[in-house]
Amino acid sequence: MKKHHILTMLMVALLPAAVSAQDFQQLFATGSAVPEGVCPLTLRPDGQFRFAGALNPGELKIMTTEQYIEGTTQFLKPQLVDSYLINNGLTYVLTTDASQPGWVVSFQEDTYRFLVDPHSRKVTGELMLPWNEVLIAGSAFVGGSDRYEWKRDNMLPFVRDHENPYVFTWTGELGIYDDVVEPGRFKLEGQMTWGPRELHPYVQDEELLSAELMCTGGPDNKWHVSQTGTYTITVDLFRETIHAELADAQANTEPTGIGDIHQSASNASIYDTNGIRLQQLRKGVNIVRMSDGTVKKVFYR
Repeated sequence: MKKHHILTMLMVALLPAAVSAQDFQQLFATGSAVPEGVCPLTLRPDGQFRFAGALNPGELKIMTTEQYIEGTTQFLKPQLVDSYLINNGLTYVLTTDASQPGWVVSFQEDTYRFLVDPHSRKVTGELMLPWNEVLIAGSAFVGGSDRYEWKRDNMLPFVRDHENPYVFTWTGELGIYDDVVEPGRFKLEGQMTWGPRELHPYVQDEELLSAELMCTGGPDNKWHVSQTGTYTITVDLFRETIHAELADAQANTEPTGIGDIHQSASNASIYDTNGIRLQQLRKGVNIVRMSDGTVKKVFYR
């Protein structure tokens, strides 16, 4: 009983130190595999640390200070010997011994990514490959949903950058429309269906114009737009960034007369208030997307 009591006291005494050690403020990648010698990791809003960049063949170490300080710097050492950086999630342990081995990088490539999760105490790494497509889905654009659900087949595609295969851009009309589920919300898909590749904000209803970072996978959060207008959205899949600009905002989205339509119906797309496309204007309120991308509510008698 006495030995058991002593052991319990030791465990209780050590537990707070172990927990607080995972509350990292910064992490850095270093070692022969890091071209710059030392590279800071990016702290994400979900508390994980991300690296995205080029690596050389060699050893990669993850440490808690930018410069090594004996007795202070901690290293996130793989629990297993000969642990490769590309993995599905390997446990690390903390050590102040700089001679302990790091993570193995076996070949040079420009598109390495890895995540450090202080909660699960795991490092997960990959070689990022470009996606074939990115699409916008939701209720923030005309035809994207009705009052019951989002329309999977009505997603709109982004355009891939000619020089960077990880960068995609979309320009079009976004706004808050009537008679739709989740007005003003959207997310991004990597295929014309729901998952497995999805892009989300870290928090629900993050305002699009102020968004900077996005999450691959994770909770099913959506971005939100508060103004109707023509937006240009650019996403970088590799660095998980998003940037949006509003070219023009429409101050008046109230129903207007049919005389406001100055283009022929053949050059416009017509929808009912549920987002269902129509062949021609019908009695009541119609939503008309003009050839220049603007959207009008038209009341037809």
